[in-house]
Amino acid sequence: MCSPTQGAMSGLQLGSSYMAAKGQAEMQELSNEFAEDSAKLAYQTDKNILIRRRQEEGEAFAQANFDRQRRAMELQAQANVSAGEAGVSGISVDRITRDIDRQSGEVGQRAKKSYENRLAAVDDQQTRAINTMMGRMANLPPVVQPNLLATAITTAAPYVASADTSALDQKITDFFS
Repeated sequence: MCSPTQGAMSGLQLGSSYMAAKGQAEMQELSNEFAEDSAKLAYQTDKNILIRRRQEEGEAFAQANFDRQRRAMELQAQANVSAGEAGVSGISVDRITRDIDRQSGEVGQRAKKSYENRLAAVDDQQTRAINTMMGRMANLPPVVQPNLLATAITTAAPYVASADTSALDQKITDFFS
């Protein structure tokens, strides 16, 4: 067997190894928590940027829509004044007015579709931000808790290998006989 000094050294080494493994597991837990918090913070930042961008897109669309309608009304008024000055009235003036309405409607539909596409792009970026956060969190290394038995076996192995085990072998043989 091993001497009392070897036994004490083995016990100290066992305790030291176990505490080191436990400390490493705690550090990994803290590291994972910080990485998780960082991923959530990055997502929140991306989300706030996308919310602001969505608001900006809505305001820009509303302003462009208002400007288009005002320009159409100005063109209709101008056509009515020009027709009145030329002494023209009736169906031909109505056609000009309807044509201005039609063109304004076409421009409005294109602008609406463009606005919807920009909002869809913002939604895609939102989805990408969520997936990035989840990916960062999923790739965190697992926390390996120390195993006392494995540490004990690893620590005691050199002492057992160097000791005269014939007496131990005899006791084991006697026990099972």
